[in-house]
Amino acid sequence: QPTGRLVHMYSPLRLPLMLPQEKAKQRFWAKVNPAPSDLCWEWMACLSEKGYGKFNYLGKMARANRLAYIFAKGDIPDGKIVRHICDNPSCCNPSHLILGTHKDNVIDAIKRNRRACHQGELNNRNKLSDEQVRQIFLARGLFCDIAKEFDISVTHVSYIKQGKSRADVTKDL
Repeated sequence: QPTGRLVHMYSPLRLPLMLPQEKAKQRFWAKVNPAPSDLCWEWMACLSEKGYGKFNYLGKMARANRLAYIFAKGDIPDGKIVRHICDNPSCCNPSHLILGTHKDNVIDAIKRNRRACHQGELNNRNKLSDEQVRQIFLARGLFCDIAKEFDISVTHVSYIKQGKSRADVTKDL
């Protein structure tokens, strides 16, 4: 039975009783702030660390955007994920949700500058300049002291010294 279909069962007294899926669906949509169809419909309840809505559906935690897609459009085929065309992880507007692959999502993220695709100083998530990497590579002393000086982990120092991290900067030293 498709997940998006309304289903009722009747008691012997002919009173409609909602199946657990229908109750959950009503609880779900009550946590969405609907707006005009071209705007994001914000999830108003629990959010993950990355800003995605979270909802307990029939005893399991699920992402709100996935449930919004299922409730509005139907099941998600194997190998597909639900992607946002609006880049708003808390959006549950079905018109902003499309199916795709993980590869599609990565390509979107790079095009929209949401994913680091540069190395070294061009990477906006990078903590160390090329000059600092050279200083760490040439530094003498305990790794823990070097790590403290540059406010990085001992493992990061070790990777730089072994050429496992930022080797492009240290290869000619």
